[in-house]
Amino acid sequence: MTVLLIVLTFLAFILLDALISRRQPALEGVRAVIVPSAASPEPVWVAGFQLPETLHYHRGHTWARVLDPDTVAVGLDDFARRMIGNAGGVQLPSAGTWLKEGEEGFGIRSDGRAADLVAPVEGEVVEVNQDLLRQPSLATDDPYGRGWVLKLRPADLRRSLRNLLSGSLARRWMEDAREGLDLRLMALSGSVLQDGGEPVADFARHLSPEEWKGLVGEFLLT
Repeated sequence: MTVLLIVLTFLAFILLDALISRRQPALEGVRAVIVPSAASPEPVWVAGFQLPETLHYHRGHTWARVLDPDTVAVGLDDFARRMIGNAGGVQLPSAGTWLKEGEEGFGIRSDGRAADLVAPVEGEVVEVNQDLLRQPSLATDDPYGRGWVLKLRPADLRRSLRNLLSGSLARRWMEDAREGLDLRLMALSGSVLQDGGEPVADFARHLSPEEWKGLVGEFLLT
């Protein structure tokens, strides 16, 4: 009788362990849902420009933010914002327009000068930021937030993201862009640089139309 009780007790422990093991993945799934996600990292500063690490950047100084598997938001980065100056107008594509990666996506006007910026990914425009039509300065006052420009349904999101920059590659690219801009401005005119070599806030006003066009082509790739 004692041996039988020991055997039954042993079998009971085995059965209990099996039941707990079977339920464990489901419990882990529940915990994964209720644990709050980590807060997005604060924008980092690279070569004097804000460069949020959660975004993917095109070399033409536009960014893409993945909203869901079918949608990305698009805007201009801090480098383009400072280069263009305060936006006085915007030129937005219509919903349904197909944009190609690296080709003209939208335009910004400032102080009589216009700058076209490229689409960082290829896809169909599903929405434009109507607030920019009423308040264009949002695009340059808050380029990573309320100043987003449009939303796209990408043709191939995974492939598009592979063509963009993030992490250490984005930081190195921004450092190179800053160095290149400083050299170009020094070559153009000393009046566009403050003491210490920093570009003045409205340096575009001091450039001729030809000089401005050259900068746009070199850095914004349009």
